[in-house]
Amino acid sequence: MHFIELQNVSKRFGQKVILQEISLTVRQGEFVVLGGANGAGKTTLLSVILGLLQPDTGTALLLGRSPRLPAAKTRVGVVLQKVRPPKNLRVKELIDLVRSYYPDALSTEEILNTVNLAGKHNDWAADLSGGQEQRLLFALALAGKPDLLVLDEPTRNLDPEGYTDFWKQLHLCVFQGKTVLMVTNNQADWKELNSLATRTITLQDGRIQEDRQSAIGKMPTPSETAPKQVAMSKGGIPVYSFAGTNSESILRVANDTPAESSSTLSYENDSRSRGFFPQLWAESLQLLRTPTYAIGIFLFSSAIALFPPDKRLGMLGPIFFAGLSLLTIAFERTGKRVAVERVEGWLKLLRVTPLHPFAYLSAKVVMSLAIAAISLLIVLGLGAWKLGIDQSWGQRSLEFTSLLLGSIPFTIFGLALGYLVNPKSVDSIAGLAIPIALFTCGLPLPVPQSVQDAIAYSPFYHYGQLVLWSAGQPYDGYFWLHLIWLLWTGCAFAFLANWAYQRDRAVE
Repeated sequence: MHFIELQNVSKRFGQKVILQEISLTVRQGEFVVLGGANGAGKTTLLSVILGLLQPDTGTALLLGRSPRLPAAKTRVGVVLQKVRPPKNLRVKELIDLVRSYYPDALSTEEILNTVNLAGKHNDWAADLSGGQEQRLLFALALAGKPDLLVLDEPTRNLDPEGYTDFWKQLHLCVFQGKTVLMVTNNQADWKELNSLATRTITLQDGRIQEDRQSAIGKMPTPSETAPKQVAMSKGGIPVYSFAGTNSESILRVANDTPAESSSTLSYENDSRSRGFFPQLWAESLQLLRTPTYAIGIFLFSSAIALFPPDKRLGMLGPIFFAGLSLLTIAFERTGKRVAVERVEGWLKLLRVTPLHPFAYLSAKVVMSLAIAAISLLIVLGLGAWKLGIDQSWGQRSLEFTSLLLGSIPFTIFGLALGYLVNPKSVDSIAGLAIPIALFTCGLPLPVPQSVQDAIAYSPFYHYGQLVLWSAGQPYDGYFWLHLIWLLWTGCAFAFLANWAYQRDRAVE
């Protein structure tokens, strides 16, 4: 089985052809260097290899599978350009999160020691220096014990110490038989690459113009790639020690074979749920560490206490206020979080890990629903207190459930927005959605009959009618129609969100 196999791959953006009829095979144990001028298509080619982009023509295989499948990436480690770690997560928390995506990952201590970041456990990942951040990204690439490393300018921003540690670790990876595909424009890298590369490839005008053996012309031997300091483990297995690297962890990695482990073979059985709970925990930490947002939600929900009570409306006022609060959370919070992660490149990095889109999207939806539930409890509780209404627990539960579950389609639509527009545009669309929701939710308005008929197709209308039913208020009587319409809308928005997640330009 070839680790990477491309057959007649072409890719264009608009009228510009980026890749033309590319055929490339990378075999196990090779160290291939991909070169070319800026804009030659190197990053685009890597994106096709990793499943980030779908080729217009031709086929691409990664470890014998479609690169768009999460299971194809269980033994692949990747360093990408222009990736910013998420805010409000510490180094250890971020590494633990990425480790959870893999069926057979290294321990956090092993990963930190490997890249000489020991002692940085509790530092904020987003506040690391440029060199330390690049080391962290390399650490994440090594987390799943990869057989294949795909490195896009991995020495960018590295300080001298980090640069030395990187090449020591890469020598060890080659000694262990790992396959490497590396892109670099750093001339200083060639001092090391001359003793490591088995092949160099140059992209020019969208084609492979040069495909030749390196200066060595053969696979590097352990004596050529291994460090100078050698210790013998029990049983006579060599262990190569680096400054700042744990020898015991290296031995454990060195004993792994490139063969697919049993955990990898069973990965597909649980790939949809793998990483869900760690992802949800990370979302919770980021929320708790953003107090301004949490306080804003609390104050906005509590504003219901400032409105003068209207006995004629009863609980209808608090209920409609609660619905608007949930819609705001669904559009603004969910969509903006995804949009920020996409712009910062973090979403792109997640897509080259085995994390299944379902686990990532589900964690976002559940977190938004948890926030919505808290807001809903505040609004309904304060509203009933303000009006002096004593409702049964059954009635309160019915109102709460209808409002919360009815907001799920709009939360899913918020996910789609996050993949389609930038963060500022999410704010604008959320602001526009509120008056549209008010106009189409079913309130009696002096509008022509044709407009009223059109409003009946709005998901906000069906949401409003379902809420009226739950509150025991007069509604149009088509309960099942409203329920089915919201279910259909949720499925349609889920399809849209999945399409947006997979589309090529979402990761450009």
